[in-house]
Amino acid sequence: MDASKKSGDTRQRLLSQGLDMVRRTGLRGLVVREVAAAAGVNPGSFVYHFGNRERFVTELVELWYAPIYRQLRQAARLRQPGDALARLREVIEQLLQLAAEHAGFASHLAADALAGEPAAQAFLLRLPSRHMRLLLVLLARAQRQGRLVDAPPPQLLCYLVSAIGLPLLLARGPLAASDWLPQQARQLQRWMADIPAARQRLAWALAGITKMGE
Repeated sequence: MDASKKSGDTRQRLLSQGLDMVRRTGLRGLVVREVAAAAGVNPGSFVYHFGNRERFVTELVELWYAPIYRQLRQAARLRQPGDALARLREVIEQLLQLAAEHAGFASHLAADALAGEPAAQAFLLRLPSRHMRLLLVLLARAQRQGRLVDAPPPQLLCYLVSAIGLPLLLARGPLAASDWLPQQARQLQRWMADIPAARQRLAWALAGITKMGE
C-alpha cells in the first residue's frame, strides 16, 4: 500500500472512531488512548496526525458540522433573488430534519461547552456567523419584502428557536434516555420529538410573525 494512502487511512480511522465516541460520551468523555486503540493504531500515530487532543476534537466538530452547514447554505441561496420568507421556511425545514438526526451530538456539544471544553465553546461562538447568520439575513430580507412584522431579527430568531427547535433538541437529546419521567410527560416528550409536530409549530410560529394579509 502506498505510504500516503496508508497515512490517510489511519487518519480517517481515528476521526471515524472519534466521532463514534463523541456521539456516545460527548467531547468531555473522549480519551485519546481509547480512540487510538479503537482505531487500531498506537498513540504516537495520533500525535503524528493531530498533534494534540484539542486539535483533534476541533477537527471532529468541524467534520460533523461541515455537511450540515453546506445543506443549509444551499437551501438559503443568499446570492439569488427570490421570496425570502419561502427560503426561510425551507432552511428551517432543513434544520428540523438535521436537528432530529443530530440532536444527540448537538446536545453533547452544549453540555461540553458548559463543562469547559474549549473546542465546544469555540464552536458555539462561531455559530452566529454561520447558520444563525443565514436565518438572520433571511429574516431581514423578508422584512424588507414586507412579509414579516417589524421587530429586530435576533428577537424573531429567538422566538422561532424557542417555539420550534428547542423542544426537538431537548426531547431527542438529554430527555431521550431519561427513565424517570411520568407517563404524562412521556407523551409531551413524544410531541416535542415528533417532526410533523415540529412542522406544525413552524407553521404557527411563522403565522405569528407574518404580516396580516400575507
